[in-house]
Amino acid sequence: MSSNKDYFDAEFYAASIEAIQDGVFVVRDGLFVLANQAFAELMALPKARILGQSITRFVADDYVAKVAQRYRERVNGGTPPESYQIEVIRGDGEVRLVNLKVKAFAAKDGQVYEVVSVRDVTDRDKLLAKLEHSEREFKQIIDNLPGVFYRTDAQGQLIKASPYAFKLLGYQAEEAIGMPIADFYAEPYMREAVLEKILAANGDPVELETLMRCRDGAMVWVSTRAYARFNKAGEFIGVEGISLDITNRKKLENELREKAIKDPLTHLLNRYGLQEHLDKSLSRARRNQSQVALIYIDIDDFKQVNDRLGHTAGDSYLVEFSRRLFKNFRESDVISRIGGDEFVVVLDDKNLVASREEFLERLETIMRPEFVIENTPLEFKYSSGVALYPEHGITPEELLNYADQKMYIAKQEDDSNQPISQSRLAQTGC
Repeated sequence: MSSNKDYFDAEFYAASIEAIQDGVFVVRDGLFVLANQAFAELMALPKARILGQSITRFVADDYVAKVAQRYRERVNGGTPPESYQIEVIRGDGEVRLVNLKVKAFAAKDGQVYEVVSVRDVTDRDKLLAKLEHSEREFKQIIDNLPGVFYRTDAQGQLIKASPYAFKLLGYQAEEAIGMPIADFYAEPYMREAVLEKILAANGDPVELETLMRCRDGAMVWVSTRAYARFNKAGEFIGVEGISLDITNRKKLENELREKAIKDPLTHLLNRYGLQEHLDKSLSRARRNQSQVALIYIDIDDFKQVNDRLGHTAGDSYLVEFSRRLFKNFRESDVISRIGGDEFVVVLDDKNLVASREEFLERLETIMRPEFVIENTPLEFKYSSGVALYPEHGITPEELLNYADQKMYIAKQEDDSNQPISQSRLAQTGC
């Protein structure tokens, strides 16, 4: 009890406690002497069945000793905690968890009164317990997730991540948390484009595939399902997502793609690979108002090499022809094999040969040395045609057709590229 004498006015309290929303009761000599309607409703009892009862009458068994002890301490001038929780048993038998706030007063006659406010916290505590349980479950799920869970703040800094995230990227948790998420991208500038897509979805999940850089510099591909997080005011507060390591899948996809666009014998682009490159090259030329050159090359009388020396020798002949093309042209030039003995070279504007004669001279130089198969020297004879974008066509098909026609004309007209005669084949051992 307070050393400063407080005085209890029963009539005043009887009238005033009815205006209080929380339950309120007053105790004297260990008995209920006043109670407001809110307390009666909380206890599911009429006031008449509460007043005059012992303060422990409605207390659950596990809490009776605590209530009695703290009451005695206050009556005897002690200062036990003023706020604590107990369980009470309502008139209908339901057990409720309540929070008590207790204040002791002395009346003019020297009697000690306790004025107690009561708030039912059962639902709140159940909700908190459920929330704590959910958080524990969530943490357990995240900790055992076979993928990457991550969360960033509005500034793009990593604020939470699953253990697998650190394992995959090779970081310790304490060094990764707080880092800008962009620092984990293979190219940090890519983060801006990713964030734009996420924000454009306005909170809906977005599917993304991104290349990430590990701590040791290694690269991993991840497939991410991410969404933007907003607070109740609609303000952006960060990004949350789950990522799966798809490095092996991307590797397989690349291998399959290579098989789809590469010629298995020469490892040059095939017709599909050429089409893909030409589409990109012509789109770039349209944007830049530049030129593209397409050179169609056909090996003369290749069938006779196959017929006389066999298909194995013929394959070696094609491989050597391809090797010389690939070795002696610029790395930026695109070389493809689009048929059995047909090749196409694509030169962008910066590598464009000034004239057909100059290109043919260069081609003749790299093909001049004989190729020896099984002690048999062979020459590389070929015909070629050139098409320029946009003069001779604006689509891959138009350019290929034009260059093919020019190649056919050259085959017929250019004496230096006439088919190898039987006597010539005989002289070379064919």
